[in-house]
Amino acid sequence: MRKNIIILILIQLILSFISALLISKMSFIGRLGINLFYREYLIFKTIWKTALAIFAIQFVLVLVLSLFKYLTPNHFSRIIAIVVLVIGIAGSYFTFIDFTTTSHRHMKMYFHSGGYLFWISWDITCLFFIFSKKKKVILTDLSIIEEKNIQKPSDNKV
Repeated sequence: MRKNIIILILIQLILSFISALLISKMSFIGRLGINLFYREYLIFKTIWKTALAIFAIQFVLVLVLSLFKYLTPNHFSRIIAIVVLVIGIAGSYFTFIDFTTTSHRHMKMYFHSGGYLFWISWDITCLFFIFSKKKKVILTDLSIIEEKNIQKPSDNKV
């Protein structure tokens, strides 16, 4: 399971970079709006800052779901992963609504694709934890370990 989580994190790193690359290719109108009016979104102009922010979100998601997977029963961790998957599907729906009804519709399709790729990678993480199984630990050889009488060194001074 640990090797699979490392592979998942590497896939999320690659998808975060691709998503950041797409988001940074916004339209001229979008760049102008960020430079003049919406300065809090300057992070989206720099690829590495956007990739770092997206990867941080994805990494926290992997961390939280893996903690639930290891610390709770299997059915409960799957329910949590399904709830988070529904949140991701709702997020992608609201992102679609935002990109088609607000001023974000003037951004390029690359920008939109980067936003959708974020939610797709979110869903990939959730599906990974829904379908992954815990390793079963089988205790076959239980034996009682006897305590040995350990002699303490005496304080004999010569």
